[in-house]
Amino acid sequence: MIRPMHAAADVSNAPGPFITYVTVSLNAVRTIEDTLASVAMQQVGFPIEHICVDGGSTDGTRALIDDWASRPGSRIERIYEPDKGLFDAMNKGLRAARGEYVHFLNADDFLLSADVTERAMRGLTQGAADNPDLVVGDVTMGNPEQPGMWRRRRTPRVIARRSGTGFFPLHQAMFTKRTVLERVGGFDSKQRIAGDVSQYYDIERVCRPSIRIVDLDIAFMRHGGVSNANLRAVYNGSMEIFRHLRPVYGTLRSAFMLGMKTLQSISEVRYGVPPHGRWFKAALRENRKSA
Repeated sequence: MIRPMHAAADVSNAPGPFITYVTVSLNAVRTIEDTLASVAMQQVGFPIEHICVDGGSTDGTRALIDDWASRPGSRIERIYEPDKGLFDAMNKGLRAARGEYVHFLNADDFLLSADVTERAMRGLTQGAADNPDLVVGDVTMGNPEQPGMWRRRRTPRVIARRSGTGFFPLHQAMFTKRTVLERVGGFDSKQRIAGDVSQYYDIERVCRPSIRIVDLDIAFMRHGGVSNANLRAVYNGSMEIFRHLRPVYGTLRSAFMLGMKTLQSISEVRYGVPPHGRWFKAALRENRKSA
């Protein structure tokens, strides 16, 4: 049977969860159970919660979320209501979040091991004044367990020392203090593709964050997301970022930052079978047999 995520007994008087995972969905029945399972099976020594925001799925996505939310020990909170797009839905999840840190895990992504949350936050104490603003790792992107093009999305280590380079971490690899996200106003809900990258640039500029980089693959990101569906999506996302940066940095600096972002993305490309797989799939099969 799948073990639900749990909180250690000695944190029962904690003011709230240490980590909030936020997942937004719309007709994601083919992939969201991987997301739900990977969060539910996290073995942690601190409280966490999982907020699922669904904008109106009609394919059985909500039934899967409801099933996982009904299990003993579940930490799932549900928000079922229409939204104005991906980043509007993410903002709904942020407003509902109670964690000190927030991590946005898409409905076609999954965490890479049962202890990845614990390892990412190792050495940090909930509520400590010296906790970093961001805890950042790496992401693997591709089709799990299938040969082909994949991307080793490693966070450039320079971001911990210098801001405004154009380099950036993936939001699937970021645990960000909720207060930092709130300070920059969440995501720009008018953007349709690149609101997460634009938000990181805002965090750099407005908050001058302290960043802890961990040498750890946090999540698996499937090919075909809204920002990587095809070359047109990549171009449109780049233009969103450029228009967001230009009023602040000017044309030349914005173009430079966008160029460095593009260079980072090109350097990530690999060929073969991606490392890491659906480590929870045996438990999912066993769970279905016993259902």
